[in-house]
Amino acid sequence: MVAFSSLYYIALSCGYFAALSGWSLINRWKPALWNSDSPYHFIHPWREAIWALLAAVLTLGIGQLYSGSHLVPKDFIGYPQLAEAINQALIFLPFVLLLLLRRQPATTAWLSSRHIFGHVIAGLALALVAICIFVLVLQPSIGFDRILLNTYRLHNAPLALQVLLEDIAIAIVFVRLRAALGRRWFLITVMCVAFLFSASHYPSKLDDGQSFLSATRDVLIDGALASGVIYVLQRSRDIVWFWCVHFAMDMMQFAVR
Repeated sequence: MVAFSSLYYIALSCGYFAALSGWSLINRWKPALWNSDSPYHFIHPWREAIWALLAAVLTLGIGQLYSGSHLVPKDFIGYPQLAEAINQALIFLPFVLLLLLRRQPATTAWLSSRHIFGHVIAGLALALVAICIFVLVLQPSIGFDRILLNTYRLHNAPLALQVLLEDIAIAIVFVRLRAALGRRWFLITVMCVAFLFSASHYPSKLDDGQSFLSATRDVLIDGALASGVIYVLQRSRDIVWFWCVHFAMDMMQFAVR
């Protein structure tokens, strides 16, 4: 991981802003696509919030094992991409187990089978818009078509899985923490979850050679950006469309190297 320029973050922010604004327009046009599932009410919200935070801590711990090459080796049965996918599944396993062991529906992770095709189509369209804006602002040396080919290829499937699992984790923590803190502390909940997941990248940034100041700058910028994203995302209570955008924007880091 490298430290990115201020222009990169401006381009990234513009891409996300375009995608989130696009979702707001679609929501006005087709509001029935979203919020089709009733909110889930926890009997003991604080207990569930603690379980979610514990899952986050366990995920960070397993992530450190991954950083130390203590999970599935890359040469696992000769398929490095499969090994990477298994590792990502292992890292986020605590959140999957939380849903299973607590017997809570997938809707508490903003996953729903309703209108899923429409959500995917909307997400892919918004992802393309975000990439276009990113390219226009940053003007990378490679063209738009090359970026698309490098983004949407089978080789990146483990990265797509990682992004999906991270979005599920964010939804799980946010839903439970909001239930515990209530509407009065809504904005605090948004910021806490955003900066929690932004700070989770701290160890990998430092391990990859970034200075403390550079890593801190990235974490603060990512946290501020994630706050805006979560604010909009919770309105839809669906991560499928955002997963498409999130993956596309994550892949932009490779387009500028």
